Amino acid sequence: MWVVITRDQCNFCDVAKVLLKNNNRQYKVYNVQDGSSKWVLHLMKKAGLTTLPQVFRPDGSHVGGCKELQELLTEGPL
Repeated sequence: MWVVITRDQCNFCDVAKVLLKNNNRQYKVYNVQDGSSKWVLHLMKKAGLTTLPQVFRPDGSHVGGCKELQELLTEGPL
């Protein structure tokens, strides 16, 4: 399952989720503004990730943000 780290009122976050949905990819969302997902924000800071969204493949590899996800999905089959 894909993982998308998001925040509220983020157009790029919304686009990333739509891209995955339109490509029939199941995904889990962690919103850094939700109390139960604050730990994700801590990990992002430790990893030096400063923008949202952050997208990860089912194998755990980091894709990047919305632009990188869009490029990956247009390259061909995943």
